[in-house]
Amino acid sequence: MGEGLFQELKRLLDIIENYKREIEGLQTRKEGFKTVNEHIKLAIRESEEATQKLIDNIMEITSLLKESLDVVEEVKDKKIKDILRRNCEKSLKILTESLTLLEFQDIVSQRLLKISNFITDVEKEILKILLLFGIKEEKSEEKREELKGKLEELEWKREVSQEDVDDILKQFGM
Repeated sequence: MGEGLFQELKRLLDIIENYKREIEGLQTRKEGFKTVNEHIKLAIRESEEATQKLIDNIMEITSLLKESLDVVEEVKDKKIKDILRRNCEKSLKILTESLTLLEFQDIVSQRLLKISNFITDVEKEILKILLLFGIKEEKSEEKREELKGKLEELEWKREVSQEDVDDILKQFGM
């Protein structure tokens, strides 16, 4: 009876050790989540800055066009006056539509922020699991930089396939 119990305990310890090794692989995933999250936050910030600049430009052009419409009234030639007025009004309409379309950016930012928060939550859960198993957090700057470099490389490519993204994430255990 004692030998069977000993074998069973040994088998149980082996299972625990194997599981612990698998859990250690979560560290790589955690670093990947952190890098991806940094890129999402950067995309949100850059998108918001670009949108604000576009809004500022549209507002300035709108103001100039309205001023031009006032000046058009002083033009003596009716044909030229009509053409200028029509072009200014059409331009104002296009700019107004453009402002409306820029509202879409806010929706995209909100979605990206939700994704970022989800990734942060997953990262925290991974850290809890690692701590439960007594696995210390590695400061693997080399792995983080490697993943960051690959993600930046993808950003600069014009067309990125889902396979490219999947391959990179697989390399980092995600």
